[in-house]
Amino acid sequence: MSISDGQYLAWLAKTNVDRLLLAELHHAGGVEYVATGPFMSLPSDADPNRPYIACIKKAVDITTRTDGNTTFGEITLTGDQLAADWHSFKWHGHPIKLYLGAPDWARDDFRLLAQGRNGGPQEARRGALTLRMDDESSVLDEVIDTGQLPNDAGPVPLALGSVYNAPLTRIDTQTLTYRGSYLPVTSIAAKANGAMLTHSTDTAAGTVTLNAQYGDITGDIEEPHNTPQKIVEWVAAHYGITIGDIDLPPYRVGLFYTGEVTGRQILNAVKEGLGAYWYLNELNELVMRQHKAPTTADVTIVRDDIFYGKLVLSDTEQPWRSLTLRWGRNYSPLSNVAASLDEDSPAEATRLRTEWRESYASQDVSDYPMAERITRDSIIQDEADAITERNRLLSLRSVQRNTWSIEARFPPVFAGQVAAVDHGRLQGKLGRLINVSRSPTKAVTSLGLWV
Repeated sequence: MSISDGQYLAWLAKTNVDRLLLAELHHAGGVEYVATGPFMSLPSDADPNRPYIACIKKAVDITTRTDGNTTFGEITLTGDQLAADWHSFKWHGHPIKLYLGAPDWARDDFRLLAQGRNGGPQEARRGALTLRMDDESSVLDEVIDTGQLPNDAGPVPLALGSVYNAPLTRIDTQTLTYRGSYLPVTSIAAKANGAMLTHSTDTAAGTVTLNAQYGDITGDIEEPHNTPQKIVEWVAAHYGITIGDIDLPPYRVGLFYTGEVTGRQILNAVKEGLGAYWYLNELNELVMRQHKAPTTADVTIVRDDIFYGKLVLSDTEQPWRSLTLRWGRNYSPLSNVAASLDEDSPAEATRLRTEWRESYASQDVSDYPMAERITRDSIIQDEADAITERNRLLSLRSVQRNTWSIEARFPPVFAGQVAAVDHGRLQGKLGRLINVSRSPTKAVTSLGLWV
């Protein structure tokens, strides 16, 4: 009888059960099947009669963090002949898949615990081979190929969402065609010295063609990925990453890049001014959420869950005295603005000369003489949204925030969850789990709790 998801979660919650870790280690020549103990799949399993070599001496400790740095640690395999034969395999960059279950289960009842990439041998000695397991986020460091502009002018610009006053690059001298975006656009409003021009637009190509020749040309670009969620979804789709969870506000936003850019840079730009965090979870699904003040506990940690002496205050963060949130970026500030704009639209003329618009507010933190004055850049495009986000971030940092390190014997929990700690030092306070490190076969969990 197969084990349901509910039964599996109930089993995971138990701390007194035998656990078996299965690992599928891919390399250029095939796959090696290993485990922390003896195991063979059943004739009725999808992969029948598959033997797993009981050679895992040290299993990975999986650490998921809200700063995007998921780590897996190392796998140590033991056996004289195994170490001698396997050390020369081409491991680096190939998948590692980990499955967790009970020794007496069918193979089909094991669940995928984590998957990552093989970082290659870290040590090979008599009777032992150690492999490093890396997370998949390194794929996000690959530069997005937008193609090249003519005449060695660099990469084709990447515009995402609503972009104000971006530089447009001339790509055809015969037809006075300028390009503003690698991706198809909804519209481009071309300008010379800030004054609107008459032109035609090829939205699919992200170009405009002028009726007459001018000097430097800029443009206001509207591209469909104009909310934080849409940008994150585009990045995930570009790199072939599955979405796990996205919880971001529907602000109108925009980004523009004239040089090389990676997915990691884009995700970091999205999170920076939204008080958000992102990471790839153990299954390499992309998670991105806003930091929010905890209101309801997802899990409760009681004193008996915590190992003696393993609740430690590890970091403190001072509140914010003030916040300047930059928004509405001008991607090509002008030194010379059309005289007609100075006369007819002085506010627009000022904006064309200035890189950022700013939203400032302060709060009373007189009990904290070392409270900080913070400035943050954001991709927000509308003033009302900037004010909303500024006030939300200030409220979140109106008091000192502490990070507690906890080591517990506890059922599985996940980064980003809200935990209540029923312990004298915290008195049931709510906090957010900013890192979770667990040893899958020992049911021991190390936590970072932001309170």
